[in-house]
Amino acid sequence: MLRKLSPPLRPLLFGLGILLLLLVVCEGIGWPFLRAPLEQQISARLNREVKLEGTFRLHLLGAIRIEVQELKIAGPDWDIRASRQPYFIRAQDARLVLPYRSLLGRASAATTDQPLLVRRLEVGAISARLVRTEDGRSNWRFDLPERDADAPQQRSVAPEFEHFIVRQGHLDLADAKAALRLAAQVRTEEGTAGRNAGLRVSAEGRYRDLPFTATAQSSGLLPLVAPRGSTGPVALRFAARLTDPRRSDSILRFDGTALDLLRFEGLQGKFHLSGPSLAAVGEPLGVTLPTTAPFTMRGQVGKQGTVWQVDVATFDVARTQLEGRFRYDRSLAPPRLTGQLRGRQLVLEDLAPAVGASPAVASSSRDAPDKPAAARVLPEREFDIPSLHRMDAVVDIRLARVDLGSERLKPLEPLEGRLTLERGVLRLDRLLARTADGELQGSIELDGRPDVPQWRTDLRWSGIRLAQWLTARNRFADAAERTPVGQSGKTVAPPFITGELAGQARLSGKGRSTARMLATADGSLQLWVRKGELSQLLVEAVGLDVAQGLGLIISGDRNIPMHCAALSMKARDGMLATEAGIIDTPDSMILVRGTVSLSEERLDLTLEARPHDRSPLSVRAPILVRGRLADPEVRPDPAKVGAKAALATLLGALAAPFAALLPLVDPGAGTAGQGCAQTLARLQKNPDTPAAMKRAVGGQRK
Repeated sequence: MLRKLSPPLRPLLFGLGILLLLLVVCEGIGWPFLRAPLEQQISARLNREVKLEGTFRLHLLGAIRIEVQELKIAGPDWDIRASRQPYFIRAQDARLVLPYRSLLGRASAATTDQPLLVRRLEVGAISARLVRTEDGRSNWRFDLPERDADAPQQRSVAPEFEHFIVRQGHLDLADAKAALRLAAQVRTEEGTAGRNAGLRVSAEGRYRDLPFTATAQSSGLLPLVAPRGSTGPVALRFAARLTDPRRSDSILRFDGTALDLLRFEGLQGKFHLSGPSLAAVGEPLGVTLPTTAPFTMRGQVGKQGTVWQVDVATFDVARTQLEGRFRYDRSLAPPRLTGQLRGRQLVLEDLAPAVGASPAVASSSRDAPDKPAAARVLPEREFDIPSLHRMDAVVDIRLARVDLGSERLKPLEPLEGRLTLERGVLRLDRLLARTADGELQGSIELDGRPDVPQWRTDLRWSGIRLAQWLTARNRFADAAERTPVGQSGKTVAPPFITGELAGQARLSGKGRSTARMLATADGSLQLWVRKGELSQLLVEAVGLDVAQGLGLIISGDRNIPMHCAALSMKARDGMLATEAGIIDTPDSMILVRGTVSLSEERLDLTLEARPHDRSPLSVRAPILVRGRLADPEVRPDPAKVGAKAALATLLGALAAPFAALLPLVDPGAGTAGQGCAQTLARLQKNPDTPAAMKRAVGGQRK
């Protein structure tokens, strides 16, 4: 046939035949001579050394098909020098199928955003060694060659895979910056059907020197690590457990979808979180959260861009039950947290670790175990002051009930306020709490900007009905005066004290712990009671009036009115000293004087009763309240009791037996209310006494 063709066409057809033969031969042997040019091309694009070792086959008919026995990608130079391991990725038995239509579509300028379609990528085994140093350098970041500034910028679009299979994968991660080390086993089959389809990951390692385990399941790996916006949401299920032998485990479970796992982009789903403390959980996320007892939290979480949205359906810490909605924006400098905190009940004991106390110490007040005399009450653990500078926050608070941690005090119902954290200053203001028909208002501030943090508090309370607020009852009161309850005939004993409690506390200090802050406290504290009544038996007990006390026990106690009741104390360097303290009743006037040392946690108070009547059998010795806050001692003044006892013994030896009682007959202190009037006048002249207190005690004097 070649003879029938014209002479000029014969060489051309012969050349085409040879070329076709060469193509068939090269296709048959797999183009082995293209191994080196392909290595150079990929190495130039990644700016890393790439090796294609072992069996290599390239096929170009119908689609681009590459098979390589081993693929190696080198790490950056600094990683190679430090680890002496040249490669950070090694893949075995890799097979890639790339259709031409995808390459032609990408080559068109009009379709630069079109994803690269990969018909099949299959890897028998792959291992990756990822490293990040403390200064933030990571070996998985590629220093790609710079593009021409005049060249049009193209959006990075993730490739699409019809089939993506990793039969066996192993990942080693050493992240010094995050104090994280892990070893993970990875397997994924994407684009296939059946129970083995999707991504499966199991990992174990250490975070901040604590062991952890984690598992993850997803419908695919590549969409989760693709550039943002290039794929749709991918189903993701994740679970992790961090083990701490000193306390309870931290557990996180997530069930939802994600777009980009590397940046947590498009994250949306349900979560369950539990752990030994909120602060321990928030620290790795860069979020400043309070230290708490062990907790459990459930809700919804989502992330778009740099903004996290968290809807907490339940947050339980022991008996505390809270909920809320929060927004955390990391694009701001510093990051900012906003939201609303709500709750059915907050128990102060459950949040005791936030002020430096341990849950065990907090819970001991209810059980009231015997404490050693040397025990300290005020928490000494230092606050995490640097965390106050990590972010800003504005959180509105509304709690239906706040349990004060004592069965003898009614809770606050409700409590409202605003918690702000701005440039290292933590402040709780707009505080309004109600209990027993009264209310508490004011603010508390902790300034973490100075080298030694400073705190200030300005609290005011008024109208608190003691009969409702204090649950302690007078069991010695006459049953006839008790209030019937229900149809069962049971009665409730009246309270030891009634009236409307009011006062204020203006204090400031400095330190890195609750104990140190209170040990440096300066300011003032005032308390007063209006329209009050007090147990007469209690008054006689303070005055050590044996005769009248026995009579009241036999006949039944009763409450007597208080003409006035007020206490004013000054604080300086952690020492609270009484300026004036008085309770005046028709029976007696009780004076309170002394000091309370917050630095040494010691009491030195004296209660002295001055009766307005005569009693045939009265020791009339002051009551001393001494010792440590953890274990105070209450006893009569031994010096004055001893002197009266010695005089009584002497008279008993010289005269008739009746004469021995003469030293115990107290002539009284004159007209009721005179001492109280003098003390109240002193309070009214004091410029530090609040105007509200002056009006209150003025009304009492009238």
